[in-house]
Amino acid sequence: MNPEAQYLWHTTPLFYLPHLLQTGAIYSAREIAARGLPVRPRPSAIRRKTRLGLADFVHLSPQAVTPLLRDKLEKGYAHVLIAFRRADVLRLPGACLLRYNTKRWAHRDDFLPVTDAEEMATVWAEHDAGRFPSLEILVPGSLSLSLADAVHVRADDEGRLLQALVSALALPVPTVCLSLELFSPCDAPANLEAVREYFAGCESAARVLDPPALPFD
Repeated sequence: MNPEAQYLWHTTPLFYLPHLLQTGAIYSAREIAARGLPVRPRPSAIRRKTRLGLADFVHLSPQAVTPLLRDKLEKGYAHVLIAFRRADVLRLPGACLLRYNTKRWAHRDDFLPVTDAEEMATVWAEHDAGRFPSLEILVPGSLSLSLADAVHVRADDEGRLLQALVSALALPVPTVCLSLELFSPCDAPANLEAVREYFAGCESAARVLDPPALPFD
């Protein structure tokens, strides 16, 4: 198996990562709202997920490099990739498949989660053969970061920024990796200075502050 295929991938803004590390989990859009967490899903995504009845799930991709990640980087929004162990995630109760990314415009029935084990195996095989290129993996409620092996960043300066904050606040974190091959070539993020200021504020306060209201969609 391709080493990258051993993982399932979640992308998130760099400035959300301290809060995720502190809470130790990624939450579904509905859980975020119910808990009053100071992170917010992408507005364009939550509208679609809510209409399709998929707001109760954490969404993952079998590919690290996705159109979503490329779009965010091209717009100048610093993002990271979190690599979750595929086998462990798929063993979670309620873990299931979605044939298409929710950005796709298709018949509503195309967005029914695939929950039957035999059907899931068939969909995986079809995905591996080139069908369902935007396949997603759904985990109900929340996904513990204890199932993650690494946080991948696109540049040395972002990695150093993250490592400094992790060390200063003693945050639990998977291995931080510089992984140029997982990120599309692009200019330095336009919002990196604002992220740097936020991280410095957290270090000064000796705690994770609420994330800044920076654009990321």
